[in-house]
Amino acid sequence: MLVNVRNVVALAFAVFAGSALAGEVPFPAIENGKAKLVEADSPYILEQGIVFSATDTLVIEPGVTVLMGEHAKLMLRGSVKIVGTEAKPVVFRSVDSTGSWNGLHFVSSNRPFEIKNLVVQNAFRNTAFRSKGIFENVKFINNYYGLWVDDVPEIFLSRCEFVRNRFALSVRAGRVISAETKISNNVYGLYLEAGGDFSGDQSLINDNLEADVRKESDDLSKSGKRVTRNVWQRIETGF
Repeated sequence: MLVNVRNVVALAFAVFAGSALAGEVPFPAIENGKAKLVEADSPYILEQGIVFSATDTLVIEPGVTVLMGEHAKLMLRGSVKIVGTEAKPVVFRSVDSTGSWNGLHFVSSNRPFEIKNLVVQNAFRNTAFRSKGIFENVKFINNYYGLWVDDVPEIFLSRCEFVRNRFALSVRAGRVISAETKISNNVYGLYLEAGGDFSGDQSLINDNLEADVRKESDDLSKSGKRVTRNVWQRIETGF
């Protein structure tokens, strides 16, 4: 009996690919006010958006990877604790490395968030709105908007890194305190809108393609008029 080796190889590859896909665990539903992601079940996959209410809690173990579909996003209004380790960071990235997803959105005004040793990659935008918390050793890589901060009392960036984003860090009506955070090799580095305050070593904001630091007040003084466009349009057209 003759065996077609090419067909056997193709079948084996298909079985392997199917097994890999089957190995992706759906993002867990919120039960009793809590969702926990454990390394043993990683990688997880999220195809759509999930909203965590102010009474819900998200906990993610070190070493967890979450693959995000094109329409996926996380809206986090409650307690958030994402604590990876340097050896085992938590990773959020797109399923398809050539595509993007909607991002992480921290709106936890009732409780400070704690984010350590995290990689966020390929998102359209990530935001912190009316929240207080710390990003420690977080890497924002290849996002359209790395992190947009708005109306926050204080956000701490400790040993973070922004690289290959179009707009790395934008601050509007809030305060960002930065320590040992590098913003390099993006298209635009730091953008300060009206009411935005950045406290940190600006020498670490360097080698960005179009601008390292820009201020909306400077742009407005040059234009001689008030800009009222949507914030995203204003950031893009301001350069």
